[in-house]
Amino acid sequence: TVTRYRNEDKRQQYNFYRTRQWSHLRQRVLERDHYLCAYCKVQGVITPAKTVDHIVPIEFDETLKANVDNLAVICGSCHRAKTDWEQLYYGTGQGNELQSVTPINDVSAIVVLMDKE
Repeated sequence: TVTRYRNEDKRQQYNFYRTRQWSHLRQRVLERDHYLCAYCKVQGVITPAKTVDHIVPIEFDETLKANVDNLAVICGSCHRAKTDWEQLYYGTGQGNELQSVTPINDVSAIVVLMDKE
């Protein structure tokens, strides 16, 4: 079981996903990316997807949470791989400590880095 709402910051992050603003942003990104995984696409693979992901995690930089340029469509397997990579690179996730690193907002670069893990 995943325990959500570990603290007040997390509670606010998860509440954002229940807002009308998020709903509109999500729909805009899905249509912009034609419901195709941006991470697979840079590898030359076409994968339908319905999840919208923050390229730079909002746990690392909350100011980017409503920035449409920080959002991309992602499939389940890329999302799992990216989450694992984010935990190593940014220090996101339960029990981890946020790292002082340069945010990477280029999907192509992230795919290369995810592949190395």
